[in-house]
Amino acid sequence: MSMRKAISLLTVILIAFSLFGCSFINRINKTFQEDPKHIEKENAVQIFEYLKNEDIESLSGLFSKEAEAKHSIRSEWESFFKRVDGKIVSYKSIRYPGEGSGKDKDGEVYDSHISVNYVDVTTDNGTVYKEFGYYRVQISKNDPDSVGLSVFSMKDPKTGEWITVGGE
Repeated sequence: MSMRKAISLLTVILIAFSLFGCSFINRINKTFQEDPKHIEKENAVQIFEYLKNEDIESLSGLFSKEAEAKHSIRSEWESFFKRVDGKIVSYKSIRYPGEGSGKDKDGEVYDSHISVNYVDVTTDNGTVYKEFGYYRVQISKNDPDSVGLSVFSMKDPKTGEWITVGGE
């Protein structure tokens, strides 16, 4: 390939990238920002801090209006923390076992929800909880009262019993 052809090809590539590249990068960035996992990561870390501090006020404020209407969220949190064997200290990782979203014909998200599991939650007594997490509706244009946490649950490793806050 001659030098002139190489420069011409490089020029064409640079022009194409300048015309289409930014649009492509913006689409990828927008998709990443709308990803339920990306949206929820920061919330999940903050929620775990509330759990470690047994901050019932903040945890209760995360629930949807719908869940608040059907449950005594504060008292359920009190019972929840009484059932935890010690103080919550750490977790190994965060998983997102279920997620979903819906977009209208214009690409606008009208529904988004996600399940979050903290893997291997450990207490200061050394108890490890394998099943520990929540379900959250992130966006619901059709049912705004459902936005927020609907249930938080853990499975007692000794008894196999599920302890929940909220839920159906």
